Amino acid sequence: MVMAIIAACALWAVSWMMGKRLDSGWGVLLPCAALPLLALLKPGFGEWRVVMVVALLLTVVMLFHRRLRHFMLLPSCLALASGLAAVSVNFHLA
Repeated sequence: MVMAIIAACALWAVSWMMGKRLDSGWGVLLPCAALPLLALLKPGFGEWRVVMVVALLLTVVMLFHRRLRHFMLLPSCLALASGLAAVSVNFHLA
């Protein structure tokens, strides 16, 4: 889960360096807090891929919804972090 925290910090740093600031840290911190709880279940590579695909589909749905557009960073950060977790499980880095 260290990779998820690194991804969250990198996302924050890149947006800051591009001159844009994140309005809320919840979009990054909430998925990174939820992933260690999900990792306690010890999912395999296939389960991490399912989490990543569901989060990506939620990102697309939230992009086109008028009210949910403001919270779009939640599932996209979850997709990024679960993708990194799937890579670490696949290459036995965890």
